[in-house]
This record gives sequence, C-alpha cells and structure tokens, in this order.
Amino acid sequence: MKKLIKVLALALAMMLSVMAIGCGDSDLDRVKENGKLVVGITIYEPMDYIDPETNDWTGFDAELARAFAQQLGVSCQFVIITWSQKVIELNSKQIDLVWNGMTASTELGKQIDFSVSYAKNAQVAVVKTDSSITTKEQIKNARVAVENGSAGDTVITAEGASNVARVTAQVDALTEVAAGNSDVAIVDITMAQSVVGKGSYSGLKIVSGVSYGDEIFAVGLRKGSDLKAKLDAFLKAKYADGTMTTLAEKYQVCLNTDALGA
Repeated sequence: MKKLIKVLALALAMMLSVMAIGCGDSDLDRVKENGKLVVGITIYEPMDYIDPETNDWTGFDAELARAFAQQLGVSCQFVIITWSQKVIELNSKQIDLVWNGMTASTELGKQIDFSVSYAKNAQVAVVKTDSSITTKEQIKNARVAVENGSAGDTVITAEGASNVARVTAQVDALTEVAAGNSDVAIVDITMAQSVVGKGSYSGLKIVSGVSYGDEIFAVGLRKGSDLKAKLDAFLKAKYADGTMTTLAEKYQVCLNTDALGA
C-alpha cells in the first residue's frame, strides 16, 4: 500500500511539474494571469510618444498595442527600454513584446521572432537647415549621431563612418545635431517626416535624395511565443477592417500592404 502511495505521489508530482513547465512556456497564459501586456518602447514619434494634452502614450504603435491588449482581455503597460538591450529585456521576460517601429532584420531574427510585417521604412540623414552636406560620402566623413543598436547604427557602420556618437534614442540623435554636437543624425524616415522642421527640431532638415535601404517594421516576440498567432491574426484583421489604414493616415505611416493582405 505504501509503495502504491509513493508511486501515485511521484506520478502526481511529475504531472504537476509538466503542467508548471507548460504554463511557464506560454506567454499568452502568463499575460492573462498577470492581467497586463507589457510592451517595450522608446520615445519615437509617430509610433510611440507622450501626448502633451493627455500626458499619456499615443502613436500608431501605441494605439494598436492597446487594442491588442484589449482583445486579450488585459491592460496595456508601456515600458521605456534601452534599445540596444531590447533582446535581453524580451528574453528575460521583463517585457512581453517590442512594439516600437522595429526593423525586422535578418540578424535580429536569429534572436527573436517577428509578427507579420505591418509597415515600411528606410533610414535618412538629418542635418541643420544651413548644412552643406548633401551626399553619402560627406555624411560618412562627418560627425554622425545614431541610436545605439538601431538600423541607423547598422547602415552607417556599413558605410564605414568612423566618427559616430551612439546615443540612447533616435530623438537624442536629432538633439545632438540640433545642439551642434553632431553634423548628421541617421534616423527612421517615419520619425524624421513626423518631427523634423517642427518644435525643437525646426532648425533641421532631411537631406534630399539620400536614404539607406528599404526596411520593414514588425513586433518582436520571444522565440516560439504563442502570442505570435494571436498577434498576426489581430494585425491582419485590423488591416482588413480599415482600422490600420485610418491610423496610417493619422500618423503618416506607410503600411506593408503586401504582408498584411496575404
């Protein structure tokens, strides 16, 4: 009898262990259990930024992230992350998603999974309005500011630039140029078109005719995350019902319609 009890106890322990492991591997279960979806972002207008009137997060990505969280039946918590540490933050489960106009590069895809791509992007050069810089060769030899670990960092490094200031966020790269500490900032065209020539960046301009490659944006997830299927379906549904198109017009974002409509 005692032997049977021990066997049953061992079997129960093993079953509970398997169940615990299974629950621990499910991002969807953990998000629902926590009652919140934790989204890693940076200050990146027009994707994620603070609305000066409401003092709350807004933007193309922010609105979609909230809607996705609502669909899951949880709240949405935005957390500012250090961009160069996004993979560490994601894989350590400090955040559930990276949803911040993130370039879905082949290299990054070796470390994390991506949602279906929802937008297109490219890197552009931003200088002061009185700057004489007009070519990639001049940019390469100038003082360049980029967000550390960003697509802008990748392209300007590939160009062979040697005098590169790597800062925490893309807005910091623009500020470096506005302050005269750098000659050029390499940033996403999505951001540049939204803020350059306005407010603190009224003295800046985008260098005409200069861009670096075509990119696609996607949401970042942990490898094998079971949130991916839900997220992909959500993004395609929001494109199909016109929600994403309306947001794209509002925030001047170029949608990746080929991927969303597939």
